[in-house]
Amino acid sequence: MAVIADDAASLLTGEQAPQLAPCEADPCQRFFVRTHARRQWCSTRCGDRVRAARAYTRKRSLHNAQTV
Repeated sequence: MAVIADDAASLLTGEQAPQLAPCEADPCQRFFVRTHARRQWCSTRCGDRVRAARAYTRKRSLHNAQTV
C-alpha cells in the first residue's frame, strides 16, 4: 500500500498533475491522465455507455415526435 500511496502522491504533485481530469461519464467517479485533448472518458467502456445512452435518447425522441 505504501508504494501505491507514494505513486499517487507523485502523480498529484508531479508534471502530469495538470493533465488529471474526471471521467465525463455520468455514473463514473474515476480520474484519468488526459493523454489527448479530446479524451473525455477514463475507459472505452465509459465512452461506449455515454454514446449508447445518447443514441437511445435520440431514437426515443424521434419516435415520440413521430407519434405525436
